[in-house]
Amino acid sequence: MATDHRPAHVTGSLLVASTVALVTALSLALAGCDTLFPKRSEGEKLWRDRCAQCHGIAGNGNTPQYMGNYAADLTDDSWSHGGEPGSWAVVIRQGVFGSMPANPDLSRQQVQALVDYLRVLRGEKTRQPAG
Repeated sequence: MATDHRPAHVTGSLLVASTVALVTALSLALAGCDTLFPKRSEGEKLWRDRCAQCHGIAGNGNTPQYMGNYAADLTDDSWSHGGEPGSWAVVIRQGVFGSMPANPDLSRQQVQALVDYLRVLRGEKTRQPAG
């Protein structure tokens, strides 16, 4: 059985270089998602960029950070803030103190795109691909 006789600093450098290469490749792959999936709506793109980290890709709050937090699940009817569609835009724009960041930089059209996409996730509206 052959053994690796490289010095520890060489092995460590290879590990760091491999990790950096992997992270770079994954970053490029994720950055290209719009290229790979051009049919995503503006709302879905915004959702994935701004909301999915906490609320999950499917809107059910199934993320490592928020698993078990009922407020992160937006697919049910048990909401702490903004439970009706008319107030969703306000919550998206203003956030919820201490639990959800505000999004004052989004245009009205972008906020409406997020509201529409949330309705898709809740099964209240059919998915409309971009373009």
